[in-house]
Amino acid sequence: MDSTEQSRTTASRRAAPKGVIVFATPGALDGGGGIGRMTGYVVDQFDKSGAPQSIILDTRGTGSVLLSPFYMALTLTRMTWLLARRRASVVHINVSERASFLRKGAIQAVAGMMSCPTVVHLHGASFVEYFEGSAFARRVSRWLFNRCGRVVVLGDNWRDYLVQSVQTDPHKIRVLYNAVPDVGADLGVRPPPAAGAALSLLVLANLSERKGIGTLLHACRALKQRGQLFHVTIGGGGDVDGYRALAAELGVAEECRFLGWIGREEAHAHIRSHDMLLLPSTHEGLPMVILEALSAQLPVITTPVGSIPEVLTDGETARIIPVNDATALADAITEVAGNPELYQRLAENGRRLFLKQFGIDAYAKSLLAIYQELDQTGTELTGELNSLAEQAAAATKRR
Repeated sequence: MDSTEQSRTTASRRAAPKGVIVFATPGALDGGGGIGRMTGYVVDQFDKSGAPQSIILDTRGTGSVLLSPFYMALTLTRMTWLLARRRASVVHINVSERASFLRKGAIQAVAGMMSCPTVVHLHGASFVEYFEGSAFARRVSRWLFNRCGRVVVLGDNWRDYLVQSVQTDPHKIRVLYNAVPDVGADLGVRPPPAAGAALSLLVLANLSERKGIGTLLHACRALKQRGQLFHVTIGGGGDVDGYRALAAELGVAEECRFLGWIGREEAHAHIRSHDMLLLPSTHEGLPMVILEALSAQLPVITTPVGSIPEVLTDGETARIIPVNDATALADAITEVAGNPELYQRLAENGRRLFLKQFGIDAYAKSLLAIYQELDQTGTELTGELNSLAEQAAAATKRR
């Protein structure tokens, strides 16, 4: 190596970012569903705010599940190198349920051996069923939550469950509702559907019974039988062919447009252009698509599962219907469409709630404050990170 190359290498090492934040997340940003989108929003906000560099490690991959072990091996190798050479300040571990706990347990083990603090972020809508399903699941879950430095959950109900059933130390748990960018920042007042016009309904979800897609299609049949004009845009991966066949069986194939998986920008465009968002799930955490709809004044019809009833009020910020009730879903769609006053109330109150509670800027600052709590390794975080952490702490005290 000549002197010029050596000086460039030395300068590059000096310029390497300190306090790297490592995200371990399934499918990275593109294949991880809601978890990937949430991580992408956070990383984008960190980049805008001047926070330390973020690095995304894919713990599952986006193809066949048989390839998952190879992704994990690559991720563990890369993470070991990062922790040894890049002086990462924290590893943010996104976990859901089932095999995710085994993969994230391996991430926690490596981070622990390298003395790097960790945040375990629980996203799993079906975590309770997983945890209570076997003694092995309980052991793995308790080990992971006991070994990490902080646990982030999506609502008070998840915190209570971890404390009471999983026996997690309550002092390490932080409640942090999901947050999203302001999809509707430049929108004016959203008008209610015109009387007699065909309703434009929107569903954005991974197509499964957990998301209530069967209930949705049966509600579509009920609407058609009542003579209601409508079309439904259904965006998301999962069992697209199976639900397309069910729509044909129920006689609503012409009203239902299945898009398959769509990216963030396309999803946002649909949120801005439709009349209502439908999400009749059986299990949830706190769906980001609902928060995006609130930001764009798009009335939401959903179910009281996960953290949804903690943040939404029936008739004020959303219409909340019983789980697995297609008739109630059809009734709610008809009610919201036929009552301009209700439509406007849901749109305006939803927007106000979003601005008060679900902006990505405040969320990112709260995450940085949690990372700052864990900075016990001697790694110096940037002055910008310290400043943002102090702002988040002050904002929390004011609330």
